Amino acid sequence: MLAITPLLFWAWLNNESPLEKEDVKEDVVENTKKRKSDNTLEQKNKKRPGTKLTKDKALEILFQLGFSELPALQFPALIISIQKEQHSNFQGINFLDTKKPVLLHFWATWCGPCKRELPAFAEFVSSQDVFDAYTITSELRTADPSIAEKIWTYYNNNKIYGLNVCADIGATLSSLLGVNGIPATFLISSEGIILGRFLGAVDWAHPDMTNALMTYVK
Repeated sequence: MLAITPLLFWAWLNNESPLEKEDVKEDVVENTKKRKSDNTLEQKNKKRPGTKLTKDKALEILFQLGFSELPALQFPALIISIQKEQHSNFQGINFLDTKKPVLLHFWATWCGPCKRELPAFAEFVSSQDVFDAYTITSELRTADPSIAEKIWTYYNNNKIYGLNVCADIGATLSSLLGVNGIPATFLISSEGIILGRFLGAVDWAHPDMTNALMTYVK
C-alpha cells in the first residue's frame, strides 16, 4: 500500500487516475501504429498500375519497353480470317467493327524469342478487356485447319490460354504493315489509326504496361 501511495498522490494532483493515464498511452501507441499502417498502404497504392499517368509519361514508359511511334495512318477496312476457339471454323471479321483498340501480334512457333514472349503476352491479353488482340503467324498463310490445329496444340502443350489463331491470307497483313521480323506487335486505335509498334520481345508483365497503353490510346 505504501508503495503505490506516491502514485496515487501524483494522480490526485493531476486530477486523473493511473489507469486512465495508461489508457491514454495505449491509445497514443495504437494511433501511431495505425498512422504508420495507413501511410504504408498509401505508398503501396501510389505504386499500383492504376496510378493516373499523363499521356507524355505513358509514352515515355512505352518507349522504354520497346515501343516506337509510326506515322498516323488509317488502317484499311480489311477482312481477316480467325479461329477464336480450337476446332471452330475460321470466320472472316473486320476487327475495327468492335470499336476497341487492337494489338496485332506477329509470331511463329519456330521463333525462339516469340516462344519466350508468348506466355506473358497471353497473360496480358487475359488480364484486361480494353484491347482486342489477334495473334498472326507466318505459318498460316491460308485458312488451313490442319496447320491451325498445330498452333492450338502448341498453345495447349505450353499452357497458353486466351489467344486466338489468325490466318494471314497471302501475307496481306504482314505486307501492309511492313513486317520484316518477328516478334512484332502493332497498336491500332479504336478509330483504326495505326499508332506504333513493338519490335522484338516485350516485357508484357511489366507493372506499368497496361496503364501506359490505356493512357496512350485515349
